Amino acid sequence: MQAPTKKALEAGRNVGGIKAAKTLSLQISYWALLESIRSHKGFKNANEALCYVIMERAKELGLETG
Repeated sequence: MQAPTKKALEAGRNVGGIKAAKTLSLQISYWALLESIRSHKGFKNANEALCYVIMERAKELGLETG
């Protein structure tokens, strides 16, 4: 068994937990920024990019230590 790559960890892949579905209503400029982050970091989809952004911001705020 191999440890997940840094990119997989940043994207929130294979971290377990509960899955939930929620519709997000955002201005197109926010979706464009999210897509830019997704493309720049090489994530598979917007979900991975969103997980990354949330975790990075949580670390900045001192809410997460990973």
